[in-house]
Amino acid sequence: AESVEALFDLAMGFGAQAAPASRRIAVVTNAGGPGIIAADAAEPVGLELTELSAGTVERLQALFPEEASIQNPLDMIASATPDGYRTALSALLDDPQVDGVLAIYVPIPPNSPAQVAESIAAAAKGMPSKPVFAVVMGHEGLPQGRAELHEAGIPAYLFPESAARALAARARYREWQERPLPQPHALKVDRDAARELLDQARREGRSRLTESAALELLTAYGIPTARARFVRSVDEAVHAAAEAGFPVVLKVVAPGIVHKTEADGVQVDLRSADDVRGAWDRIQAGAARVAPGAAVEGVVVQPMLRGGRELIIGMTRDPDFGPLVMFGLGGVLVEVLGDVTFRIAPFGRADARDMVRGIRGVKLLDGVRGAPPVNLTAIEDALLRLAQLAIDFPEIAELDVNPLLATDVGVVAVDGRAMLIDD
Repeated sequence: AESVEALFDLAMGFGAQAAPASRRIAVVTNAGGPGIIAADAAEPVGLELTELSAGTVERLQALFPEEASIQNPLDMIASATPDGYRTALSALLDDPQVDGVLAIYVPIPPNSPAQVAESIAAAAKGMPSKPVFAVVMGHEGLPQGRAELHEAGIPAYLFPESAARALAARARYREWQERPLPQPHALKVDRDAARELLDQARREGRSRLTESAALELLTAYGIPTARARFVRSVDEAVHAAAEAGFPVVLKVVAPGIVHKTEADGVQVDLRSADDVRGAWDRIQAGAARVAPGAAVEGVVVQPMLRGGRELIIGMTRDPDFGPLVMFGLGGVLVEVLGDVTFRIAPFGRADARDMVRGIRGVKLLDGVRGAPPVNLTAIEDALLRLAQLAIDFPEIAELDVNPLLATDVGVVAVDGRAMLIDD
């Protein structure tokens, strides 16, 4: 629940009624506006306004005048009677394509909210396996109507958005209950190599691994990484670039600089030895400008990788919950949009899949404007391996991979940062 108001809405919905068998719902109302509001509120929370079956449409057409809108939402118009609510709601609940209903009532004389509430309750009682969430709008409908609905075990809300939010939460909870338990995966990893990297950092008095060591740590756990070589001088950088093959990228290694780009610490698309020498000078000047006195240990030289989507995966160790694994859009987008999902390790592939599918920008991964979709299985695998790494080595406090480049073939960790828990 994102607020106290939402907490009470959800509590009301969970305290009564069966959980919907799916997210397919119908909306019935005596006023078109609230029906459209309910439809608009349903989609963002994951509910689906299903298409009514032909039999249900035929059954409803015989009940209401031509002015009524016999679709989903079902608008019975202002002349709807308490008996109309009962018969319409019964028809919707009988429809095999409907697994839950939002029943909205705007009080219009001569009908009383209490009479309509009794009709809604009677129809819901006839189909207890499908939930009915009610909305009674307007001053004249309060507290009459809502009291009768609550007494009948039907959650009754003031606004369509509240009812949609609660019904969607009820559907998600059922899905969560029905999920199979996570099955452990036998991941092929090199624990000994990872152990040595962490021990070496301790011996050197480091609480933060060098970028090269962080990438080696990921490699030990089967996460593909870009080739990286740490150098301490400009001549070594030129030699490493020639061996890697131009174009290359240079990235500063300095414990006092967290955001490399702000210090000109990432120089890309270097195509010659002269480019590398110029990039070296810019990195030194940028470090002196942003972090005067910071020790620049050297640079990391990597081949220039092109294409793919920039993602981020990472973990932090929460004092109460343990290792918390993150996934989202990477690069600068993680700071601008904050489009990320989390899971507590350990978890299975279904959870990893939900993490990937749970971000708002998931369509970018499916391919847009002719770009091919990325390999989602490879992303899931990287998340599972990162989770396993966090479990196997509780001394790792934080670990970020940004960016993790994803293509239609697989993923490659380009940049890594790992922090150890202080002794």
